Amino acid sequence: MEAVITALTTGVTSAVMFKTVAEVMPFVIVMIPFALGLLLLRKLIRGAGKGKATI
Repeated sequence: MEAVITALTTGVTSAVMFKTVAEVMPFVIVMIPFALGLLLLRKLIRGAGKGKATI
């Protein structure tokens, strides 16, 4: 168990963590507007069948 803790504490540093976050950020920046657009599109389609397409 001590070996696992030692491996984690030496492997996870702030530099490694920030590098990982920096690699993931472009994906997150693209996915947030995509998800919001998909939500808006689903809302428009759901109301269109009843003649109540609203935003």
